[in-house]
Amino acid sequence: MGSNDRANMAVIFSQSDYLLGFMNYIYDSKTGFSCFGFTSNDKLMGFAKEHGISLLLSDKESYETGAKQIKSEITVVLADRAEMETCKDAYVVDILQPVDEILREVLSIASMSDIKVSSVTSGNDGMVHTVYSPVNRCLKTTLAMTFAQILSEREDTIYINFEADSGFSSLFMETYDGDLSDLMFYLRDDGKDRFGLRLQSIVRESRGVRYIPPVSVPGDLAQIGAEEVTELLLCIKSMGYRNIVMDLGTYMEGFEKILEASDRIYTPVRRDSMSQAKLSYMDSYLHFTGHAALAERMELLELPYFKDIPSVAGDLKSTELGKYARDLLEREQ
Repeated sequence: MGSNDRANMAVIFSQSDYLLGFMNYIYDSKTGFSCFGFTSNDKLMGFAKEHGISLLLSDKESYETGAKQIKSEITVVLADRAEMETCKDAYVVDILQPVDEILREVLSIASMSDIKVSSVTSGNDGMVHTVYSPVNRCLKTTLAMTFAQILSEREDTIYINFEADSGFSSLFMETYDGDLSDLMFYLRDDGKDRFGLRLQSIVRESRGVRYIPPVSVPGDLAQIGAEEVTELLLCIKSMGYRNIVMDLGTYMEGFEKILEASDRIYTPVRRDSMSQAKLSYMDSYLHFTGHAALAERMELLELPYFKDIPSVAGDLKSTELGKYARDLLEREQ
């Protein structure tokens, strides 16, 4: 399916203000659908006569007064819990929740169907910024999230954490319905046709940064190979993301190939003897395995002392670390 032949999502709400806010959010969310909004059932019916509708999203009032007559592959009705039992011929999503949660649930429903959505680009554009280090407690994750916050100011950016024990659920005080392992399983099992739907049904946002929730079961990370990560990066690029920030855990299987798929590799280091020994071992390993060029591409960063460093869930852009990261990114341009 080409970019000019996208599946159609029709959205009809009786309240124009709610429709406007919802449509603005959808346009920024990379659903893979061509999205059209309506407040009138007559206009919706006129549209349906000329165009196929893959996904119809309606509020309860519009559904009962005419939208239920519209033919679509999937119909989803937004209603409060007391009204959910009255919509027998449609999927029902609780309207009394934030718009991002509504959209994630709607896209999750669509991802389980036969609907195929298009990519935004060919998948060849976009930069992969990888932060990786064999050294512990070197601000690797904090630096990676700082990069993501800064890059998100001007371009669509997504952050991916490949650590077995990220702690994100506690840091962001979130309960995740899906995570990186679910996305990889979906990509492995169902391929690319509905990848965008599944991705956007999982992605969360914090401080302007979209991120994929990390694995919740540490053992799941061992099931993800380098080729699958490379495929994941291409699929994410095809959804129009201009920057991917990878926070790479220590020695994932095939981590050399993952690093080779990166446009920039940042390696935070420390001066202590143990950290230097680990860094030396990594360098020797890369040379021994024929990846000397990869070792040369890694930019070793001995970060200065920062007095105050907030949590990765906080605003990192305005900190001393934020200034350091911004200068680094501008220098690389």
